[in-house]
Amino acid sequence: MGTSARRALAVCLAATALTGCRVGGDDTVAVARVAKVTCGDLRWGRVDQEQTLIAVSPVVEVGEEDGEVRFPPVRVREVKPRVETSGQGPSAKAVFASLEKHLGPDYEDVLKRPGTSSATSERDNFADSLGASGGFVFASGVRAVDATFATDCDGSTVYGSVSTWYGTSGTSLKCGHDPRSETAEEWVLEAYGLACGGGA
Repeated sequence: MGTSARRALAVCLAATALTGCRVGGDDTVAVARVAKVTCGDLRWGRVDQEQTLIAVSPVVEVGEEDGEVRFPPVRVREVKPRVETSGQGPSAKAVFASLEKHLGPDYEDVLKRPGTSSATSERDNFADSLGASGGFVFASGVRAVDATFATDCDGSTVYGSVSTWYGTSGTSLKCGHDPRSETAEEWVLEAYGLACGGGA
C-alpha cells in the first residue's frame, strides 16, 4: 500500500460513526465498521403463519393398477429466512431466539435461520396405491412465518420484520377432482389451479 493510501486509510479508521470508507488509487482498500448497539427486549406485533406452496409436479398419468408412482417437483416459490430492520438493531440470532420464545416452547430451535432455503425440501415424491386412474400431481409445502417487531437500541426505537419457515407437508391431487369440494387449504387449491387448471 502506498504512503498516500495509508494516510487516507488512517483517516478512515479514525472517523467516528463510520459505516464505510473507500480509499482510491492503485491500492484501493474498502474499510467497514459497524458500531455495536445495545438493544432491549423485542416487542412482537403481528405474527402470521401460513402453509405455503413451494413445488408441484407435472401431471402424471396413472393407471388404476399402477404401483409406486414418481412425482418430480417443479419449484413454484422459494422461501428464505431473513431479518429486516429500520436501523442498526439486534442480531438475526437474537431475533430468531426471541421469536421462538414468543411462539412458545414447542418452537425451540424449530425456525429455519438465514442461510437456509425451502429449496432443500424439494425432492421426488412417490405414492403407492392411488386407487384410481387419471392425471395426478403432487404438491409440497412448508409453514411460512412472517412477523413484525420493535425494540429500543441505545435510546432509539428500531422496527423490523422477520420471515422464515419450518416443517414440510405434501399431498397428491387428481386432476378433475376439484379439491374445493373438500374444503382444502389455500396452498392445495393453488397447486391444483396451477397444475390442473380449472381456476381452483
